[in-house]
Amino acid sequence: MLCRLQLAPPGGLFPWPGPVRTLWPQPGALLAELERELRLEMERARDVVSSFERLFSTAGAASAAGSSDEGFCVSQDVKDFAPEQLSVKVVGRKVVLLAQRETQSADAQGAFSYKYEVLKREWEVPREADAEALSCSLRDGRLRIAA
Repeated sequence: MLCRLQLAPPGGLFPWPGPVRTLWPQPGALLAELERELRLEMERARDVVSSFERLFSTAGAASAAGSSDEGFCVSQDVKDFAPEQLSVKVVGRKVVLLAQRETQSADAQGAFSYKYEVLKREWEVPREADAEALSCSLRDGRLRIAA
Protein backbone atom coordinates (compact mmCIF):
# COMPACT_ATOMS: atom_id res chain seq x y z
CA MET A 1 0.00 0.00 0.00
CA LEU A 2 1.17 3.50 -0.72
CA CYS A 3 0.82 6.44 1.58
CA ARG A 4 1.23 10.15 0.97
CA LEU A 5 4.78 10.09 2.32
CA GLN A 6 5.88 7.76 -0.47
CA LEU A 7 4.57 10.16 -3.07
CA ALA A 8 6.17 13.27 -1.52
CA PRO A 9 9.60 14.27 -2.83
CA PRO A 10 12.55 13.67 -0.48
CA GLY A 11 13.57 16.61 1.69
CA GLY A 12 11.18 19.46 2.23
CA LEU A 13 9.00 19.50 5.33
CA PHE A 14 9.26 15.83 6.19
CA PRO A 15 12.41 13.72 6.03
CA TRP A 16 12.15 10.78 3.61
CA PRO A 17 11.26 7.75 5.75
CA GLY A 18 11.86 5.14 3.05
CA PRO A 19 9.39 2.56 1.79
CA VAL A 20 6.19 2.13 3.77
CA ARG A 21 4.56 -1.25 4.19
CA THR A 22 1.37 -2.33 5.90
CA LEU A 23 1.71 -4.52 8.97
CA TRP A 24 -1.96 -4.94 9.79
CA PRO A 25 -4.11 -6.27 8.29
CA GLN A 26 -1.65 -8.39 6.46
CA PRO A 27 -2.48 -8.24 2.75
CA GLY A 28 -1.97 -11.99 2.29
CA ALA A 29 -4.18 -12.80 5.25
CA LEU A 30 -6.82 -10.39 4.02
CA LEU A 31 -6.88 -12.02 0.58
CA ALA A 32 -6.92 -15.49 2.11
CA GLU A 33 -9.94 -14.49 4.22
CA LEU A 34 -11.74 -13.13 1.15
CA GLU A 35 -10.98 -16.33 -0.77
CA ARG A 36 -12.32 -18.43 2.12
CA GLU A 37 -15.52 -16.36 2.25
CA LEU A 38 -15.92 -16.65 -1.51
CA ARG A 39 -15.51 -20.44 -1.32
CA LEU A 40 -18.18 -20.62 1.40
CA GLU A 41 -20.57 -18.49 -0.65
CA MET A 42 -19.97 -20.65 -3.72
CA GLU A 43 -20.70 -23.80 -1.69
CA ARG A 44 -23.92 -22.24 -0.39
CA ALA A 45 -24.91 -21.26 -3.94
CA ARG A 46 -24.24 -24.82 -5.16
CA ASP A 47 -26.38 -26.19 -2.32
CA VAL A 48 -29.24 -23.84 -3.23
CA VAL A 49 -29.03 -24.74 -6.92
CA SER A 50 -28.94 -28.47 -6.19
CA SER A 51 -31.91 -28.17 -3.83
CA PHE A 52 -33.85 -26.33 -6.56
CA GLU A 53 -32.89 -29.02 -9.05
CA ARG A 54 -34.17 -31.70 -6.67
CA LEU A 55 -37.33 -29.71 -6.04
CA PHE A 56 -38.07 -29.18 -9.73
CA SER A 57 -37.26 -32.77 -10.63
CA THR A 58 -39.86 -33.99 -8.11
CA ALA A 59 -42.41 -31.13 -8.10
CA GLY A 60 -45.29 -31.83 -10.42
CA ALA A 61 -43.64 -35.13 -11.09
CA ALA A 62 -44.72 -37.02 -14.12
CA SER A 63 -45.06 -40.72 -13.90
CA ALA A 64 -42.28 -42.48 -15.74
CA ALA A 65 -42.77 -42.85 -19.44
CA GLY A 66 -44.09 -46.30 -20.05
CA SER A 67 -42.49 -48.19 -22.87
CA SER A 68 -43.94 -51.55 -22.06
CA ASP A 69 -46.03 -53.79 -24.30
CA GLU A 70 -48.92 -51.32 -24.12
CA GLY A 71 -46.86 -48.62 -25.90
CA PHE A 72 -46.18 -45.16 -24.52
CA CYS A 73 -47.92 -43.51 -21.56
CA VAL A 74 -47.05 -40.53 -19.34
CA SER A 75 -49.06 -38.66 -16.75
CA GLN A 76 -48.25 -35.11 -15.60
CA ASP A 77 -49.76 -33.08 -12.78
CA VAL A 78 -51.06 -29.81 -14.28
CA LYS A 79 -53.69 -28.87 -11.69
CA ASP A 80 -52.27 -25.32 -11.39
CA PHE A 81 -53.01 -24.62 -15.08
CA ALA A 82 -56.30 -24.17 -16.92
CA PRO A 83 -56.89 -26.35 -20.00
CA GLU A 84 -56.50 -23.33 -22.33
CA GLN A 85 -53.04 -22.69 -20.84
CA LEU A 86 -51.78 -26.12 -21.96
CA SER A 87 -50.14 -27.01 -25.25
CA VAL A 88 -49.07 -30.52 -26.24
CA LYS A 89 -47.16 -31.04 -29.49
CA VAL A 90 -45.37 -33.90 -31.17
CA VAL A 91 -42.01 -32.83 -32.60
CA GLY A 92 -40.41 -35.74 -34.43
CA ARG A 93 -40.28 -38.53 -31.85
CA LYS A 94 -40.70 -36.18 -28.87
CA VAL A 95 -43.84 -35.12 -27.03
CA VAL A 96 -43.54 -31.55 -25.74
CA LEU A 97 -45.85 -30.20 -23.02
CA LEU A 98 -45.84 -26.43 -22.52
CA ALA A 99 -48.03 -24.84 -19.85
CA GLN A 100 -47.96 -21.07 -19.32
CA ARG A 101 -49.89 -18.75 -17.06
CA GLU A 102 -49.58 -15.21 -15.84
CA THR A 103 -51.26 -13.48 -12.94
CA GLN A 104 -51.47 -9.79 -12.18
CA SER A 105 -52.72 -8.10 -9.05
CA ALA A 106 -52.83 -4.68 -7.46
CA ASP A 107 -53.56 -3.86 -3.84
CA ALA A 108 -55.33 -0.85 -2.28
CA GLN A 109 -52.06 1.10 -1.96
CA GLY A 110 -51.40 0.78 -5.68
CA ALA A 111 -48.66 -1.85 -5.45
CA PHE A 112 -48.66 -4.03 -8.55
CA SER A 113 -47.40 -7.60 -8.90
CA TYR A 114 -46.96 -9.76 -11.98
CA LYS A 115 -46.19 -13.47 -12.01
CA TYR A 116 -45.37 -15.58 -15.08
CA GLU A 117 -45.09 -19.35 -14.75
CA VAL A 118 -43.94 -21.88 -17.33
CA LEU A 119 -43.92 -25.65 -17.14
CA LYS A 120 -42.12 -27.43 -19.96
CA ARG A 121 -41.66 -31.17 -20.21
CA GLU A 122 -40.37 -33.37 -23.03
CA TRP A 123 -40.63 -37.12 -23.44
CA GLU A 124 -39.00 -39.28 -26.10
CA VAL A 125 -41.49 -41.63 -27.76
CA PRO A 126 -39.96 -45.13 -28.00
CA ARG A 127 -39.46 -46.63 -31.46
CA GLU A 128 -41.97 -49.41 -30.81
CA ALA A 129 -44.76 -46.88 -30.06
CA ASP A 130 -46.70 -45.21 -32.85
CA ALA A 131 -46.12 -41.45 -32.54
CA GLU A 132 -49.01 -40.81 -34.95
CA ALA A 133 -51.46 -42.54 -32.60
CA LEU A 134 -50.80 -40.36 -29.55
CA SER A 135 -53.79 -39.05 -27.62
CA CYS A 136 -54.24 -36.67 -24.66
CA SER A 137 -56.79 -36.58 -21.89
CA LEU A 138 -57.17 -34.27 -18.90
CA ARG A 139 -58.90 -35.47 -15.76
CA ASP A 140 -58.71 -34.19 -12.16
CA GLY A 141 -55.69 -31.99 -12.87
CA ARG A 142 -53.65 -34.77 -14.51
CA LEU A 143 -52.73 -34.76 -18.17
CA ARG A 144 -52.36 -38.24 -19.66
CA ILE A 145 -50.58 -38.79 -22.95
CA ALA A 146 -50.72 -42.28 -24.40
CA ALA A 147 -50.12 -44.22 -27.61
